[in-house]
Amino acid sequence: MGSTYTDNGGIEKIGLGEQAGAWGTTTNNNFDIIDRLINGVGSISLSGTTHTLTTSDGSLSNGMFKVLVLGGSPSGTNTITIEPNNADKLYFVKNASGQSVTFTQGSGANVTIANGFGAIIFADGAGSGAAVTDLTALFTTSQAIDGVVIGGTTPAAGSFTTVTANGGVTVDNINIDGTEIDLSSGDLTVDVAGNIDLDADGGTIKVSDGGTELLNITNSSSDVVIKPVVDGKDIIFQQRDGTEVARVEDNGTFNVVTDKLAINGTAVTSTATELNLLDGVTATTAELNHTDGVTSNIQTQLDTKVTSSGVTSVSGTDPIESSGGATPAISIKNDFLQNTSGAISSGTTTSFTASTYPTFISGCSVSAGSFTFTVTVGGSGHTLNMTDGDSGTRDTFATLLPAGATISGSSFNFVAVQLRPG
Repeated sequence: MGSTYTDNGGIEKIGLGEQAGAWGTTTNNNFDIIDRLINGVGSISLSGTTHTLTTSDGSLSNGMFKVLVLGGSPSGTNTITIEPNNADKLYFVKNASGQSVTFTQGSGANVTIANGFGAIIFADGAGSGAAVTDLTALFTTSQAIDGVVIGGTTPAAGSFTTVTANGGVTVDNINIDGTEIDLSSGDLTVDVAGNIDLDADGGTIKVSDGGTELLNITNSSSDVVIKPVVDGKDIIFQQRDGTEVARVEDNGTFNVVTDKLAINGTAVTSTATELNLLDGVTATTAELNHTDGVTSNIQTQLDTKVTSSGVTSVSGTDPIESSGGATPAISIKNDFLQNTSGAISSGTTTSFTASTYPTFISGCSVSAGSFTFTVTVGGSGHTLNMTDGDSGTRDTFATLLPAGATISGSSFNFVAVQLRPG
């Protein structure tokens, strides 16, 4: 009977009574095949997009190598067909070909190995429906390293797409578990090349100490609310050296430290007591603006006018005088009214209006008879009846007109003096 061959390795089995005198040659060849099947490392040069990995009966072939080192210059993904399709094969593959490679044996599953990667694969030799399986892929999803400490003795590096650690992850003395990051000792520095973005979809950022919430920053319809959380405590603003500048007190008061308030760079030096003098004042904006430009305390200005002997004079126009002493009596000076020619006027008219200043006016009708005059103040007219009962004489009048008031009637002669302040 002639020789036969093993299904998976192609090792020749010499038939009974065959190859007399040639057994040594065949046996040596078989040992070479066995050596390649067990430990052989073969360099396979790929080209194009296909390659056949053949195990030939009784002769050394590239399909017998245990380790396949793929090289060459394939033009694209290279499909490597394992033949024959009824041979069980186990390969350790290193792909350095520059392209991905796909191992196939039949119509069953195939295995693709990317360039620069390796894998342990086996072909099941199931004939036309044979399949190739990547054992390495099974290792990464199995429990093969369950309970093993990686880098326990010697630190090791790893690259992962996703790390799932339901029991938490500890890095040095930082523990990350669930929704919490704990640092057992020391400070934590977050140092990034760009910006730090705290994005809380709940709308609130909390600052706590030892589990006690102290400060709360909240989104309220896009308004930012900053508030202390511990009852009875304040928000304190300090300079770098710890000097307090202001504080928001628990009662809602915003308390600015003395000499720490400025408006547009100008310090406000008034005390709270001085500012409180305005409490209840109903002055208009225009009236308050009369103080615009005043550069010294009002009392100081008044004090410069009063001495123990009386009121000092400024160009002789001050309208008041003092009796002197610690509690001087203040009175209007005799020259309260200006003695100026511009303050007096005279003439003949049927209507006179006191413009700018209150005016004293005296007059009489131009002709004899009985006449009345109308005084109009603030739009309201009143009759001034100065008739003397004698139609053969002129009627006279004298009155004080407020600024803007008018006297009118039959033609009259008049003398008017404006009451101008001295």
